[in-house]
Amino acid sequence: MLPARPTLLRPRPRPRLPLLRGALLASLLAALPGRAGEAPVGRYQAFVDELQQTWPALDQPGPEEPGLALTCFSTPGEPRYVGVRQEMVIQAGLADVAAILDDISGYAALYPDCVSVTVVPGSRGGDGYLTAWERRVPLFFVPNTRFTLRYDVDRSRPGRIDYRYRLEEPGRITESDGLVVLEALPDGTTRFVEYDFFEAGWGPLPISMVWTESLSGVFLSDTATRLKAERPAWSAKQVQAEARRLWGLDPDRVDRCRRNSRPVAWGQATPPSLAPPPSPSPQPPPPSF
Repeated sequence: MLPARPTLLRPRPRPRLPLLRGALLASLLAALPGRAGEAPVGRYQAFVDELQQTWPALDQPGPEEPGLALTCFSTPGEPRYVGVRQEMVIQAGLADVAAILDDISGYAALYPDCVSVTVVPGSRGGDGYLTAWERRVPLFFVPNTRFTLRYDVDRSRPGRIDYRYRLEEPGRITESDGLVVLEALPDGTTRFVEYDFFEAGWGPLPISMVWTESLSGVFLSDTATRLKAERPAWSAKQVQAEARRLWGLDPDRVDRCRRNSRPVAWGQATPPSLAPPPSPSPQPPPPSF
């Protein structure tokens, strides 16, 4: 039997707190357990696999500006699905940069908002392994997020190391596919390029907040990698502080990345061009009389 609909007694009106209510609802939605069973197949899994196989030649020019260059990718109809390409040149050798990425036990101390990262016991096989993550969410009422990533490392090409990772066990993170490619440059530095595509249980959080938190996370982590490779004597606290300072120097970074984002259809066969978007053709000057 359905309960009777109240007709006479009405509850007193409550104060409207839309932002807080939305954020709390988001935290409840995000805390729901992920799908159990076999590893999920992300929408960009085949896309990133092909990107790795058709990787461009080493002589492609890198970013002109120092630090980390970000390029955003948007998924049509999915404004909260985050896609971002990160590129930088690290003033350190390939082996030094790879040593930082290989040191899974050091991630928690080095990367902001990272509580713990461990290699799942018994998961190592060849150059593949599982990593269990716990990350802090920068909202006091949202619990930490936990998930498992599968890593496959390819060292078969001279002067290049690939780190291919994908979601193995979802939690609040429901899809994640990524690739890091390290390439040794002729001058002894290292070209670092990373692609990340991921979706989480964001709930009704504003789209701008989703992108801001996501881009700040990848910026701080990648910049920490660069700083530790270039300044190995620095402590993790110094690295994190400098990474946060560099993030704060450009308050327009997120908006600019989203304004210039490139739409990507996740079912397309060919990865997007790595060249910057074409600039508009110059208009001829008006005739003079």
